Amino acid sequence: MKKALILTSICGLLAACGTAEETDENSGAVGVDEINMEQLEAEIEAPEALDPGEEAELKVLVTQGEELVDDASEVKFEVWEAGSKEGSDMIEADLPGEEGWYSVSYEFENEAVYHIQPHTTARGMHVMPVHDIVVGEPPEEEIEEAEDTEHPDDMDNHNHGENNHEHNHEEEEAHDHPLHESMDIAWNTPEETTVEEPVTISMDVTWEEEAWENGDISLEIWQHGDEQRMWLDAEETEAGTYEKETTLEESGTYHVMVHLEDEEVHEHVQYEFDVVDKDE
Repeated sequence: MKKALILTSICGLLAACGTAEETDENSGAVGVDEINMEQLEAEIEAPEALDPGEEAELKVLVTQGEELVDDASEVKFEVWEAGSKEGSDMIEADLPGEEGWYSVSYEFENEAVYHIQPHTTARGMHVMPVHDIVVGEPPEEEIEEAEDTEHPDDMDNHNHGENNHEHNHEEEEAHDHPLHESMDIAWNTPEETTVEEPVTISMDVTWEEEAWENGDISLEIWQHGDEQRMWLDAEETEAGTYEKETTLEESGTYHVMVHLEDEEVHEHVQYEFDVVDKDE
């Protein structure tokens, strides 16, 4: 009887193992080595020049390594005339994408240099390159000024290779992206915090010198060379004050891209702070 029970137990164990193996094979589980860790890239396809009043298709190809990205969570094309970002238009592309492409149509009414910027969020990363279109025959100085304009957003395609740039806290300001002229941010986050100790990322936001209320603020956090970004949603603790507590497990300099949005505003600005070991 005991032998029969033992044989029955062994058979049951073998059957369970077989079921587990079949479950793993059929579950669709992805191993660590199969996860795509490459940087998200966005390549704009749009005209270089147009006539006033002409409508054009604006497209962006989103890839991750050799993979076409059809599952972006958001693609918004921002369009504005050079020197007039406060009057920009924001147009959402249809989701999902098709073979990595996302597109919108836009009518360029005035003789001017236009900036095109697709804000693209996918797989925990955010990219936002910039493309210029000359419409009609704007003054030559306007074209030259637009050509000489550096776009921190384009530089910060969030592909921070070692040769891209070095950070000098004494030479650069707290943020490197010009905000809308009506908006201002008082950055209240400590310049330095400690590994594995909670830090509160805090800021006071004003619009035309009044508290900017009921806005949506997302925090994109990464270290130089990181493949993935941490995304956090800040909460409005009082009128115009937005905060989020987090804990960081590695020392180093952290970049924080603050994304601010409401029905009329879509802005982003970058800050930094240092995280040091407890013994330092």
